[in-house]
Amino acid sequence: MGELANGGEADVPPRIDTLVSWAVAHGATLHPAVDVYDDAQTGLSFRVKPSAQRPLQPFEPVVRLPTSLALSYLNALADEGPRRFARAFLADAPPHVVGRLFLAKEYLAGTDSFWWPYIQALPQPLEPERWALPPFWPADEAELLEGTNLEASIDKIRRDVEREWTEARELLRQHGDDELSGKALTATLYQWAYCVFSSRSFRAGLVLSEAQLRRLPEGVAVDDFSVLMPLLDVGNHDMTTEVRWDVDDASQTCDFRVGKAHVAGEQIFNNYSMKTNAELLLGYGFMVPPTPDLHNDYTHLRKRTAATPVASDEYLISLRPLSDPSSLLGRSKQTLRFDPATPVLGAFRHVPPDMAWDIFCTLTPPAQRERLMPAAEGGGDDARRDSFVAGRVVGEGRLYLEQTVAVIQHEVLQELERLDETDVEVVGGDWHLLTGNQKLALDYRERCRQVLENTLSAMSQDELLNDVAEEQ
Repeated sequence: MGELANGGEADVPPRIDTLVSWAVAHGATLHPAVDVYDDAQTGLSFRVKPSAQRPLQPFEPVVRLPTSLALSYLNALADEGPRRFARAFLADAPPHVVGRLFLAKEYLAGTDSFWWPYIQALPQPLEPERWALPPFWPADEAELLEGTNLEASIDKIRRDVEREWTEARELLRQHGDDELSGKALTATLYQWAYCVFSSRSFRAGLVLSEAQLRRLPEGVAVDDFSVLMPLLDVGNHDMTTEVRWDVDDASQTCDFRVGKAHVAGEQIFNNYSMKTNAELLLGYGFMVPPTPDLHNDYTHLRKRTAATPVASDEYLISLRPLSDPSSLLGRSKQTLRFDPATPVLGAFRHVPPDMAWDIFCTLTPPAQRERLMPAAEGGGDDARRDSFVAGRVVGEGRLYLEQTVAVIQHEVLQELERLDETDVEVVGGDWHLLTGNQKLALDYRERCRQVLENTLSAMSQDELLNDVAEEQ
């Protein structure tokens, strides 16, 4: 640890050296074989030192962080300190908004803030090119995501954040907070705080001690806010990595552990949970490139529902067949589980089986399904689902099968048409003139297109459906 604080093997900017030294001075420990370095592809990262004499063993603590270094809504509840909030304001403002405002206050405090060594290591508010997520990109960059399935989410986040900022300023004014109610709390500063929490925070229940969580006021739930964990948040994302955040209530610390061995020079990844490239781009500002072993490209289609949409109201259309081992995330998100041995109709291979079954159930009442697809004794709807996605239907049932495929095909075609209507062509020689965000947006558009075209191609090649068409 001392080597890193003094430069050592790791070639890191002084701002990171400052962060690590501060964290260590306040009780944090970095595994002796681990340092922080600047990776060409992933930026600041953990790794096993190239000079390490032995591998980092599975679940050895990579970082041990005192939970007192965390920054969140909980810190705003403190009764003391020059930047405390009025109790009436805390009672009126949503906890997640309070956390962002607390970060903004600490930023404005500069070197007087306890968290200054952490905050100075973050992308700074006046450097939006380093922190802005798609909802806050400049217009000429954000417009490249129009026509994709991120467009509605981007618009909603932008409007929600603007509303929160406006309402927060009014609440602060009402409760006499002169520091933030005036010109200091700019829209850009609040957007910055939103993006920092979106891209770097942890769920409170995973990383805070029981003693800290007992301080929550009545009516505030543990998932009403998230937490920034200095230094611990250096780890980059790998959704195949098994990780743990072990909180020790006795020592008031949180350990970051990874469930595999790492050799000298190898990067140590965190796991931000199962998130598609659409979710990663929207909430973190990056995407995972496809490999033969793993892809992360899915198009989100919303279920038709009158209720406020939630994650479970989405279907994921996959770049590769869901049966492909590389479609790890798609299979993990399926709400209906099917017998792995069930052969899936070609037309359904890129869509979740529950999407096909839901559409069929919309087209047919239960009594009709029983008549169209009699199940073996004791099989019930589970057996019918397996038969349906495999295309094992006859007579009138085959007509409903074709209608189900037609509905899915229509949805996919609509998504593709939206892409076509908003398409942008870049003349070959001008690619180098594009910003990083523009290249990222165009890359995302192409990934969406490939998902949709692969799905339509599988449908058009389905032999059973072609047979049905010929019969008609």
